[in-house]
Amino acid sequence: MMIAIVSNFLNHHQLMLCNEFKKYCDEFYFIATEEIPEDRLSMGYSNMDSQYDFVLRTYDGSTDEKKIYDVLDRSDAVIFGACKDELIEYRMKQNKLSFLASERFFKKGTWRRFHPAIAKAVKRRSVQFKDKNYYVLCASAFLPRDLSLLGFPAEKCYKWGYFPKTERLECYPEKDSGTLRILWVGRLLKLKRADMAVKACAYLKENNVDFSLDFIGDGQCKEELIKLIDKYSLQNNVNFLGSMSPEEVRENMKGADIFMFTSNFREGWGAVVNEAMSSGCAMLASSAAGSVPFLIEDGRNGLVFRNGCQADLNKKLYKLATDSKMRENLGKEAMHTINNDYCPEVAAKRLVEFIKAEDKSKVNFEKGPMSGAEILKNKWYK
Repeated sequence: MMIAIVSNFLNHHQLMLCNEFKKYCDEFYFIATEEIPEDRLSMGYSNMDSQYDFVLRTYDGSTDEKKIYDVLDRSDAVIFGACKDELIEYRMKQNKLSFLASERFFKKGTWRRFHPAIAKAVKRRSVQFKDKNYYVLCASAFLPRDLSLLGFPAEKCYKWGYFPKTERLECYPEKDSGTLRILWVGRLLKLKRADMAVKACAYLKENNVDFSLDFIGDGQCKEELIKLIDKYSLQNNVNFLGSMSPEEVRENMKGADIFMFTSNFREGWGAVVNEAMSSGCAMLASSAAGSVPFLIEDGRNGLVFRNGCQADLNKKLYKLATDSKMRENLGKEAMHTINNDYCPEVAAKRLVEFIKAEDKSKVNFEKGPMSGAEILKNKWYK
């Protein structure tokens, strides 16, 4: 079997899945179409494109163009991510099995489907192939609805996402019984809504909860957050730890009691959710992020708060902060979800099964990767 992934650049969120695909393939390739940006390197990412022999780079002349098209011709299946539309169209002229792996298209609102240029671009990558041997791997629970609004059939959309390394911890990580440790990880951008985390922690302080809030990451909103911290007199509670390597982030996750994920609908997936759940954190996540409806069952393996609702976040953070047994139960279930259901091993195995199946409609998984992705509206969580 031969499988190829075509995307911008290889990173640690994709590497484990690539390694799993290699186990099933005689030939496997990752076709990288862009050099990794400097801002990603400053965040602790490494340049993996030159570290693995299965990566074919199109952007620096190291791979002959004929080789790229040879891979597109010979592969049993190709997964297209961030790449030129022409590569997808070339493959689909032959109607060979292909997948579009994508986050949602209308992050800024479904009204954007009425914008002629945007609608044309989305249709070019998806709707024009709706009757072909072409399926969608959803890296957002909201993607099926975005596509259905333009006429792409939801029954050709499957749950997918990002599959970073799973921790495979032998037991639930021991937590410090002293000060409650809350962790937030990501770039400090407006869409990440880190301000909500600060305000929620101010609510904890008002209610006499002893805690620390650690921010890992950097970005344009840091100064605004510092002002907010000063406003609520949280200087002794909040720490900015800066950017870290993926390995350092994971170590911090293992020691955290609660992981807050506050992004709005402009968050495509949010791989830190996978990572924090795998590390045994009690999750408290916004309903707007693309990963949350796929990964979190509210009250079983994490808590969900209504996007943008500060009161809902405050209430649920206080509930977690004052109930250590709940935190432990949610953390254990979160570990089980990621390590056994939503992991690279399961995703690769199921996609290979789908590729091999003569009748794709008979490949049915109840939950997790490659199960059917239903149409979900933004206001799904009440």
